[in-house]
Amino acid sequence: MDVDQLVGAFVVEVGIRQAWPFLGFCDNREAPSKEARLYLDASWSINDERGPRSGATEDWLVAADDLNGLTVSRATAESDGRLRLDFTGGATLSISAEVASASSGEPWWMSPWRP
Repeated sequence: MDVDQLVGAFVVEVGIRQAWPFLGFCDNREAPSKEARLYLDASWSINDERGPRSGATEDWLVAADDLNGLTVSRATAESDGRLRLDFTGGATLSISAEVASASSGEPWWMSPWRP
């Protein structure tokens, strides 16, 4: 999926599935609304009014909860694999292009949109 499709969607879910932190997004600008998940398998950082935060998988739930309910205003996938999501209100999520040491996959990926 093209990350540009996240612009206008908002965070409805923050979680960890097996070893992968994720954000669930909802886009209800059309009927029926649709949802997708962004999975992370790389280091991450969140910067908002509380300041910059980053950490391991176990730190994800607390840090990413601040993104819950926020709308994506800009999504940028860099050619080297980094991803940056800007949210309304000024928060940002940055995901490294360097995968976790135990991984052989991608640093991040999206599920398909589902109704």
